[in-house]
Amino acid sequence: MKGFMIVKDPDVAKLFADSSRRGILHNLRHREMTACQLAKTLEKNVSSISYHLNALEKAGLVEQSRTSVKGNLVERFYRATAEKFIISYTLSEGLVPGSEDIAKWSREVCNSAVQILGVFGYDLPKEREGEISGLIERYSSLEKIAFEEVISEQKLPVHVSRPALRLLLSLLTNIRLHQDSEFVELLNEISTQLKG
Repeated sequence: MKGFMIVKDPDVAKLFADSSRRGILHNLRHREMTACQLAKTLEKNVSSISYHLNALEKAGLVEQSRTSVKGNLVERFYRATAEKFIISYTLSEGLVPGSEDIAKWSREVCNSAVQILGVFGYDLPKEREGEISGLIERYSSLEKIAFEEVISEQKLPVHVSRPALRLLLSLLTNIRLHQDSEFVELLNEISTQLKG
């Protein structure tokens, strides 16, 4: 199993929109399971799980890890092909034909972030929300690009705890962003706008 898989195909990225598929991937990242085991865990019927497994396998997100034969019964065990799947910034920006829905969802996330700024004491006038949202969209894009560049440079398998890996990836991404003059200017602009 790879540590990371960057998803660049919009059709594959759309598979993550389904909660059953996300549940299957979540479980298969931790251990190999059969369609029956997944159905029981996710409280779904086996035919539905088999349908989703087939779609995920065709997309390269899961693979058969082994087969067990018990009498006339053949059980296929599956596992995820990566521990973490990352939707490429090219899709979240709508830069690839067919990724418009993903880009729309990314914009909605940024707009939602602006809507909850008040919870943290940043009360913005309605007329400035669009401008702040645009700045946050650019922030999100630059962060995704840097993160994708960092994980693309992985040379060897990683054998550390998830918290340590998460910390290291955050550190390396922030170092890369700190060296990007556009990002530094953008952070200064967001800071100025929020001070208001």
